Amino acid sequence: MVSVTPTPYFVLDLKKLEQNLTKLHQIEQQNAIKILHTIKSFNHPKILPLINQHLSGSSVSSPLEIKMANHAQSRHLHLYAPAYSEAFLESLDHKIDTLSFNSLTQWRRFCKLPLNASLGIRINPELHLPIPSYCNPNLSGGRLGVPIQLFLESFQREPKIFENLAGIHLHSLFKSDTQGLALLFDFLYNQPASLLAQLEWINLGGGHNFTHPLYDTHHFGELIQEFHTRYPHIQLYFEPGEAVLQQTGQFVATVLDIIGEIVILDTSTETHLLDVAIIHQRLKIKNTQREQTPYFYQLTGNSCLQGDIIGEYFFKSPLSIGDLVIFEDMMAYTMVKMTSFNGMPLPELIIK
Repeated sequence: MVSVTPTPYFVLDLKKLEQNLTKLHQIEQQNAIKILHTIKSFNHPKILPLINQHLSGSSVSSPLEIKMANHAQSRHLHLYAPAYSEAFLESLDHKIDTLSFNSLTQWRRFCKLPLNASLGIRINPELHLPIPSYCNPNLSGGRLGVPIQLFLESFQREPKIFENLAGIHLHSLFKSDTQGLALLFDFLYNQPASLLAQLEWINLGGGHNFTHPLYDTHHFGELIQEFHTRYPHIQLYFEPGEAVLQQTGQFVATVLDIIGEIVILDTSTETHLLDVAIIHQRLKIKNTQREQTPYFYQLTGNSCLQGDIIGEYFFKSPLSIGDLVIFEDMMAYTMVKMTSFNGMPLPELIIK
């Protein structure tokens, strides 16, 4: 198949996106929780307003993302970054509803600033969960969040500096079903009563696979109801990220040349497919299968780097120059990470 539209490009299925958003909105309403869209996972200005019509707000980490969220009329802004400069915090000219600090050093420096936000701390629960190492925020000695024991020791030893602590924030899951959430709640239930009595909100972060067809929304509701029964004063926030855009779009490239088993596409791991280069992710490609076929190809990019290799795949039929290669489920994160290395044009978004 040859494209009549210049490749590469993304195709967003609006109907599938609206199905995801409807499901997320229902989960919010039925369980009295708030789901925030993570701007870093998808930030196209034509689509953000639609997302914000369905969800309670946005998770942001920079002035540009704050601007994007406000332009899309986000109703709630949660601000988090691994570190803030004092100049950035003092320059905030948009209302931030909840704000998380990443370290005790940042908390001590900035918690007394007149920030007009409900303040929290990101913690590292150091849970041993089945998460790929490249995105595992639970690792001991990591830079994301205060190790839980260190936080508790400081909270109990220096209560005065935590007088205005209103929330805690943790990211601990990866494409998880409700069993992952159950582990998080067990972790929370084991925390000191004095801490949970003080909190007004908990942000349970991303990795919740809400829109997967096998996600058990009934079990989710039971877990949430138990938490509400124990702690009715705490508002729960979720940042599912990838679940908002799951299975909503494709990335389309064209075969430029075939050298034996090597296929060169009009894209690159260095430009449009950075997830491949950074985390060595195996992408889903239409017309391929895991079982061996006679049509084995190494897909590569069109940059000047020898290591610009997308992956090796068995196709169901032979490829020819001019054919389209269609990457499935490519809306989340991919578009946000793009560059124009080697002068490659940024792909357009086609909405169908």
